Amino acid sequence: MAGRKRKPAALKKLEGTFRPDRAKDNLEVPAGLPTKPAWADTDPVASALYDQVATHCYKMGVGTDADGLAFALLADQLSIYLRCRAEVAADGPLIDVEMASGVIQRKTHPGLAQMNSSYGQIVKMMTEFGLTAAARTKVDANAPIEVDSFDAFLAS
Repeated sequence: MAGRKRKPAALKKLEGTFRPDRAKDNLEVPAGLPTKPAWADTDPVASALYDQVATHCYKMGVGTDADGLAFALLADQLSIYLRCRAEVAADGPLIDVEMASGVIQRKTHPGLAQMNSSYGQIVKMMTEFGLTAAARTKVDANAPIEVDSFDAFLAS
């Protein structure tokens, strides 16, 4: 399907652009801290990043119980990026490679390609949750989400 991705109703509500007459009957998933997948605990860096991302998104009001896998994948890509970054920082962006003829040739560090690939995936995933500067302008991430009680609704 061509065109822009459909924006979740929760983001529209945060932006103040939600219109019930245009809303589809979609399943609304309440905000919450998702359960971390078991495989995300195997990498301590990814596990810590998962906790940071999940907590931050929950505080913004855009994280839900259903986002555990997406947060884990984002944390995994962040972990890969950081590992590649450390290798490139240690070796430098150009490395000396001995060719079959014995000639030493300078080549781009092989970790740079993986680093750039991970970076692209990270930015795409961060955009989904309003975690980039451009995406954040579309979401009022600084305002706490207020949940009206039924009693408050009746009083108004």
